[in-house]
Amino acid sequence: MGSIEIDKLSPKTIIVISKLVYERQGTGTFDLDDLNKAIKKLGIYTDFNLDVSFVYEVIQLNEQKFQTNTISIENLILPELKDIEVDYYKTYSEMVTYYYKKEFQSYSKKRAIVDNFFSSEGSDYEDVDYMVEYDKEYGDSEYMDGGISEIT
Repeated sequence: MGSIEIDKLSPKTIIVISKLVYERQGTGTFDLDDLNKAIKKLGIYTDFNLDVSFVYEVIQLNEQKFQTNTISIENLILPELKDIEVDYYKTYSEMVTYYYKKEFQSYSKKRAIVDNFFSSEGSDYEDVDYMVEYDKEYGDSEYMDGGISEIT
C-alpha cells in the first residue's frame, strides 16, 4: 500500500478528514476503513490509505482549534515533512555451535583425549579460548524483544 500525496489535498479537505478522525478517535470506534470510506465520500477514489501520521500531526498541531470548533483554512497549521533516522534493535536468543581446530601432539589414544580434553588435570588438556574457530552453525533461534532505541 502507498499513500495519497498529502500535499495535493486542499486545506479544506485536510480539515474535513482530520475533523472526522478527531471526532471519532474519542469513541474508540475509528479505524482505517472508516478513514478510507470518508475519503471516498469526499470524492477521492483510491486504493491507497491516506498517510495517517499526517492526519494525527494535523490534529496535534491544531488540537485547541478542533476542541473549540474554530479550525479554518486561515488558521490551519500543517506539519512539515522531515527526514528522520530511527535506530532499531532486535534481541534474539540463538543456539550457535562453534567449530574449532587445534593441532597438538599426544601419546594418548582417542578415548583418553576425549576424557582429558577439557579437564585441566589431564595431559591432553586444551583451552578452547586459544583454538582457531573455523566454522559456526546456527541452530534454533527465538525472537525475544525489539524496539526503537533512538529517533533523530
